[in-house]
Amino acid sequence: MRQTLRDEVREMEDLGVIRKSSSPYASPVVVVKKKDGTNRVCIDYRRLNKLTIFDPQPMTPPVDIFQGIEKDQYFSKIDLSKGYWQIPLRKEDIPKTAFVTMDCHYEFPWMPFGKMNSGATL
Repeated sequence: MRQTLRDEVREMEDLGVIRKSSSPYASPVVVVKKKDGTNRVCIDYRRLNKLTIFDPQPMTPPVDIFQGIEKDQYFSKIDLSKGYWQIPLRKEDIPKTAFVTMDCHYEFPWMPFGKMNSGATL
């Protein structure tokens, strides 16, 4: 599991999704076994989420979306498989995303998975 964590952190660092941190915050990292036997690296933001004010944003009903594009001719698609990592965070919020591994302390300058209210951003 340690090797999985190191590989995932290295990949995120290579992609520019995380960077080394000196933040006073540090959420723990959890490695979870998926159904297919592979490992998933998760940052445990439960403590940070308890301090965050819940601000739900309702999702537009799909019917409204499709009615809004019924006369359109051209459509494109984009791959948002790592969609959160494409949303920049405000400078003052970056230190709050910090997490610690056995090797180093990192933070996300981009929206990480697992933070409260991040779904409303998409």
